[in-house]
Amino acid sequence: MIERLRKKFFDIRPGEWPLALGLSTYFFLVIAIFWVLKPIKRGLVISYFGDHPLHVAGWVLSGAQAEQVGKVLNMLVAFAVVGLFTWLVRRYARHYLIVIFCGVFGALFLVFGSIIDQIEGLGQAGVWSFYVTGDIWTTVMVATFWAFANDLNTGDQAERLYGIVGLGGVVGGFVGATVVSGLVEQMGRSTLVLACLVPTALIAVLAVWIHRRECRANPEIPCAPKEDAVLDPEEENAFLEGGKLVLNSKYLLGIAAVLGIYEMVSNIVDFQLAMIVEEQIADTSDRSAFFGLVGQATSLVSIGVQLLLTSFVMKRYSVKVALLFLPLAILGGTVGFVLLPTLTFVGFMSVSDNALNYSINQSAKEALYTPTTQDEKYKAKSFIDMFVQRAAKVASVVLNLGLTALVVTDARWLSLAVGILLVAWIFVIRFLGRQYETRKEADEPAFAGA
Repeated sequence: MIERLRKKFFDIRPGEWPLALGLSTYFFLVIAIFWVLKPIKRGLVISYFGDHPLHVAGWVLSGAQAEQVGKVLNMLVAFAVVGLFTWLVRRYARHYLIVIFCGVFGALFLVFGSIIDQIEGLGQAGVWSFYVTGDIWTTVMVATFWAFANDLNTGDQAERLYGIVGLGGVVGGFVGATVVSGLVEQMGRSTLVLACLVPTALIAVLAVWIHRRECRANPEIPCAPKEDAVLDPEEENAFLEGGKLVLNSKYLLGIAAVLGIYEMVSNIVDFQLAMIVEEQIADTSDRSAFFGLVGQATSLVSIGVQLLLTSFVMKRYSVKVALLFLPLAILGGTVGFVLLPTLTFVGFMSVSDNALNYSINQSAKEALYTPTTQDEKYKAKSFIDMFVQRAAKVASVVLNLGLTALVVTDARWLSLAVGILLVAWIFVIRFLGRQYETRKEADEPAFAGA
């Protein structure tokens, strides 16, 4: 009976355990750092611009509204990062790429850890620089991790292994959020940011170990990096190459649409959360602690979903069914918030949204990339995860600020825009589900015969 249950929820074969546990630990470290940085950067921005409102084109934006401008800044930086990412992918093996990014972020953590307790004194430039750094960590390191993982697994392996791989991420989220929620007042922001240096170094070590082990075990698999590849002097513009791959594939366009719609919906929910927190919580540390508490709750729910649902649903039913959990949950949460717009309920709505996104939705969405080419896994995926994601956030910023300035005065009525987006989201998921099954069937024999 125990063996039967194990196969239902975590059907990992003996030779796959080192890869599964290695990737799970890697993802744990990435998300733990994310949840250390996120509440600190959000609390910093909301508090700073609450005291020093931002003036943009005649608008006076404070707190949560000013944070929306930060999302536009993130998109501009992300576009540059997409070009850099594509340029590096052409020149370096996948594990070297990860080591390079870890080195860059390690240097940034050292700088910000030394100045963050006085960063408000540097004005808007200091506050925005840390906010963007925290956001780009998520953009780059999560995208790089999943490109790395998708390069090492087939669709069948993804459906079996990504449950435990994703579990590492949700446990990491719980640990990171718990650290901030419980220790930010005692240890201070500086110590927490400097502490991120250790897991960043461990990520680099893990990536090299996983890469070398898998190349020894499977020297002929298609995902082996071309470390001796000759560069084409007439290669395409690094900023545009990933975008061209996406535009030339209905399948990749579908993935981009799902991600873009989710980001718009999620940012509306996030804006509602920030507005309610700004209205009802006055102290900066209390705000950071509350965001950390929301992160804790998100991670606990994510752990339960990842343990009990992700692999089971993806194996027993399909990736399409797994992808439908999130939009249906958001629909329920949106209706609830319209009826009960309190701090407790907006926190509950945010937890419901993020818990499913970080667990079952993340694993299912990333599995969609397994039956794609290596260029699509790295270049197209980086364009989608870095640029399309941020562009969708900017679109939601325009929507949020436009509606609150011109039409809506109560945060809950922003939820009405979500309903329209949900219809399109579900429609695209149905298309992707069919395409994924077709591609997976064609991809498995080729991978097995390599």
